[in-house]
Amino acid sequence: MDNKRRDQRKTMIVTTVIRKLLPQGGYAIMEFKSKDMSLGGVFISAEDLSLFDLGQELEILVDDGGRKYYEGQAVAVRSARIFTEEGGQVESGYGLMFLSPAAGFKQMLVKRLEGQA
Repeated sequence: MDNKRRDQRKTMIVTTVIRKLLPQGGYAIMEFKSKDMSLGGVFISAEDLSLFDLGQELEILVDDGGRKYYEGQAVAVRSARIFTEEGGQVESGYGLMFLSPAAGFKQMLVKRLEGQA
């Protein structure tokens, strides 16, 4: 796996839909809001850090500003709870790394990160 953390992240709110295969069969469809995104992945906000296992591969749909959803694969590479110095929780969620995004997916990411979308 490439280390894509070197990609510059940009703070933006993006709707991200995850389709997770359930052990008993079928899928769970979950919608999240992102905190930031880069060419390598996205950080989604989630209170429940038991939703995904680190290393788990997921089907992902990323919203292109309401125009289209781009489909791809991602892997959960990080879970985090971020606190203030006073101990108040600020954010929690998952870092998802994109796995071999298709050309159209990459083009959408570049446009969003450059502020063209």
